[in-house]
Amino acid sequence: MSTPPDGQMKAPTNGSAVVQVQLFAGMAAEVGQRRLTLKPATATVAGVRSALTATVPGIGPLLVRSAVAVDGKYAGDE
Repeated sequence: MSTPPDGQMKAPTNGSAVVQVQLFAGMAAEVGQRRLTLKPATATVAGVRSALTATVPGIGPLLVRSAVAVDGKYAGDE
């Protein structure tokens, strides 16, 4: 997967929140970078998961079995 010239991959959503996502291990390898900036449609973990899938379609199999932390605490999809 190639990275856009500005080095940031952006999700094709119309949300107003901007989220910095840190990626580790296989996800970072799949994306080709360790950090993404996303604008999810909703400010929830589910919204971020959806934006990640829209941005990097091949990440889906890794995403379904990955934990998400928000401000250092594990979070559910809500």
